Amino acid sequence: MPAYAVSAVDRLGSRRSLREAASDEAQLRQKLRAQELWPVKIQPIAPERKLARLKLASGDFVPLLHQLEMQLRAGVTADVALLHLAEDAPPGAMRTMLAHIHEHVAQGRPIHEACRFFVRQFPPHLAAVIAAGEASAQLPESLHALAEHLANAEEIRRIAKRALIYPLIVLVAVSGLIVFLLGGVVPKFAEIFLSLHLTLPALTVALIRASELVRTGWPALVVLAAALSLGAVFAARTPKLRYLRDAALLRVPVLGETIRCLATARFASHCRLLHDAGVALLDSLATGAELMNHAVLARHLLAAREGVAIGKPLYASLPKEHAFPGFIIPALKAGETTGQLGTALRHIETYAARRARERLATALALLEPMLLAGLTAIVGLMALSFFLPLFSLLGGINTH
Repeated sequence: MPAYAVSAVDRLGSRRSLREAASDEAQLRQKLRAQELWPVKIQPIAPERKLARLKLASGDFVPLLHQLEMQLRAGVTADVALLHLAEDAPPGAMRTMLAHIHEHVAQGRPIHEACRFFVRQFPPHLAAVIAAGEASAQLPESLHALAEHLANAEEIRRIAKRALIYPLIVLVAVSGLIVFLLGGVVPKFAEIFLSLHLTLPALTVALIRASELVRTGWPALVVLAAALSLGAVFAARTPKLRYLRDAALLRVPVLGETIRCLATARFASHCRLLHDAGVALLDSLATGAELMNHAVLARHLLAAREGVAIGKPLYASLPKEHAFPGFIIPALKAGETTGQLGTALRHIETYAARRARERLATALALLEPMLLAGLTAIVGLMALSFFLPLFSLLGGINTH
């Protein structure tokens, strides 16, 4: 929220200088009039961008939320709890952030407004949960739900990253081996074959041409790799290309089902968090679609949101050919019919995350032999291209 430096006159005629936050200058003037202040000068304050971009690691942020929750449950007021946490925090980003939030809360501002200053640490959906907790006088419960949500999201990310480590290591190793063979080993054999004036098989000729391309055309290959990387980044930022990419990935065996379950778990997690905090379902669905990070499923969820807006239940509003897992419809129907949508979303989140972990385990079990088979095939073809001319030479010697 923008901040303003204000010079104002109170009802006693005394000039006062203060700093106030408001969505715009009109709202600020209304706020000042409510305090019986007449502004003389209003000047926007440039945001402290470096400070606003502070962000804590999940391993630090989640325990911090739990500590704040425990102090609030013990009856400590929010400003005192924040002060204690700031004093106990180690020097660095955490202490700076807590001190800044405490300063604004001590001035009478709501906690969610003070938190929104740190845009990376408290994106809109997290700040909305804190705001709902303050409005309903259930801030400790909201903080607990928020900490649980962040811990679950971090667990899903950790599982996905761990699943990618082995394939990436193998791919890097295979790429390094191929470059070494093409750049260092194949040229030696090519010199030998050239000196023997042999008629080379097509496989050997293709391998030598590939070796020459690697040795002489590596700058072009580097540029091509960079262009492909930039193209992938551009595709991820272009809605239409991103939609086509996500739709194609959903059709890949095993991987598609894993992506589907991970995106569903993210949607259910964010939507449940906001719904339990008292945020309207339409807003929860819009935020869930935005944070799902999957263009196809997000489009289907937004289509369902349009149905909810005209009074239809969520389970009946999803498109008939939706890309969500099949179990989502019965779970949503049961939750909406019994008035326990939050419980249903939690069930979807838990079940989808478990299925994603199972699919990842299956994918890894299949990927290892596939990578080994691919590596064996590549090395085998290279070895065969070396030995075919030698077999031809030996056959000629035996004939003579």
